Amino acid sequence: MKIIKKALFGALFAAATVFSGVAAADSFPDQTIKVVAPYAPGGASDMFARALAEGLRKEFDIPVVVENRAGASGIIGAEYVSRAKPDGYTLVVGAVSLHSILPSLIKKMGEVQENLTPVSTIANSPSYVVVPADSPATDIVEFVEMLQANPDDFMYGSAGNGTSQHLFAELFKQEIDADILHVPYKGSGELVVDLIAGRVDFAVEQGPAILSHVHNGKLRVLATAMAERTDEMPDVPTLAETVLPGFAANTWFAVYAPKGTPESAINTLNAAFENVLQDEDVVKVLRSQGAIPLHMTAAELAEMEERDRQMWLEVIESGQIVLENN
Repeated sequence: MKIIKKALFGALFAAATVFSGVAAADSFPDQTIKVVAPYAPGGASDMFARALAEGLRKEFDIPVVVENRAGASGIIGAEYVSRAKPDGYTLVVGAVSLHSILPSLIKKMGEVQENLTPVSTIANSPSYVVVPADSPATDIVEFVEMLQANPDDFMYGSAGNGTSQHLFAELFKQEIDADILHVPYKGSGELVVDLIAGRVDFAVEQGPAILSHVHNGKLRVLATAMAERTDEMPDVPTLAETVLPGFAANTWFAVYAPKGTPESAINTLNAAFENVLQDEDVVKVLRSQGAIPLHMTAAELAEMEERDRQMWLEVIESGQIVLENN
């Protein structure tokens, strides 16, 4: 009889455990979600995180908080999330530089990325080939011819070693086969100041940093690095349609969760982000930073992340790019 009771108790306990797990999955989310912005307040990632948090709050009718954990090019915030409980309640808003570029440049980020799992893309931020207003180049074809003819006479600037601006320009330089000197700056602000002054000859920079200067005549855009023309600059051709067929470099933003987060939670969050990215207030914030709302499934994001990582690894190895203190 004791054996029968023990067997019955064990079966009931197992059933209760399964039921509890199913109930927890069905009730997700039912507590506060934390969205980590891995950069300082005021930047695009921070603004996107806050807009998404408000969208999720309305979608789920639960508290959603944003926490800034800046430092080490975003790695500190990403690592924090990678070590969080994998239950779907702690997320990080990152970008292509953090998830597809830095893992090939910084061993630490490679380890962190292995402990994150994709949730959803949120936006694409177009980048442009831009020159000072007094540059002799008036179109991208002419500019590439100038660079190829006299590469030693030109310098390009970036927001810093290992940034997307650096890698995008490096890819451009490699594709046109011109050995042009790279000048790294401490952020886009310093770069744009020197670009306007003509201390560097060009950059491949994101819209928010340069479009106001383009509109007031201080800078000139020659091409966009995306595969398609942008709504902000519809008359500006792509590199792909002019000088480099097939060229496409995208600054995408995406949401990640700790590795091991249940698939049911990932699916719930992904569906929520699909709705959030249609919210007028969220779209307004994204558009204010020159970004284009972009929703992908977790599987599609994983595929894009890996494809981009391989592409940028080839650029890094070809350009012999190494970060100090790594």
